[in-house]
Amino acid sequence: MVEAGDWAVELPSPLLLHDGKHVWVQGATVWARNRSGDVVCYPGDGYWLCR
Repeated sequence: MVEAGDWAVELPSPLLLHDGKHVWVQGATVWARNRSGDVVCYPGDGYWLCR
């Protein structure tokens, strides 16, 4: 699961992030850009966190 403030995206499988990747959340998708500039999306289920 990736949390962004009060929003979370639960991914169907673990996501291994290496040093130098830029990661952001848009809706129910986690996006990652590596050092070479390649962008990969990881779709999941998004939901609000109740705190």
